[in-house]
Amino acid sequence: MSARRGFSLIELVVMLVMAGILAAVVIPRFNQPEVEASWFQEQLKAGLRYAQRQAVAQRRTVYVLVTANTLELCYSASSPCPLADQVGDFATSNQYKLTAPSGVALSPLTFSFNALGQPSAGAPFVVGAATVEPETGYVH
Repeated sequence: MSARRGFSLIELVVMLVMAGILAAVVIPRFNQPEVEASWFQEQLKAGLRYAQRQAVAQRRTVYVLVTANTLELCYSASSPCPLADQVGDFATSNQYKLTAPSGVALSPLTFSFNALGQPSAGAPFVVGAATVEPETGYVH
């Protein structure tokens, strides 16, 4: 009798299924930091737009405090923002504060939106990947 060589069809199918499951679990983790960074940039833009809308809606100045890894909205320019001056998140009524994921760094900056929604800085400036236009405060 001759010795059998190779794999049976069942063994090949089981190996392919295991390789597929492993690939489905492991491969998405390779680009997770890139996805988190992209998502944070969109949250950053939304936070800036929210600060501008709050300033107009409440007819008062809203300060945007940017540190190396956070964005915080406040009704006063002091950092850290006092509890009484924190701008609340619309959904949870908690302090509106974004924390950057690892690998994302921001340039420290403090500016404000006045009651007309105009930023305090005179020239277009960049926060992360968002650009804030002077005069209008448009965030893109």
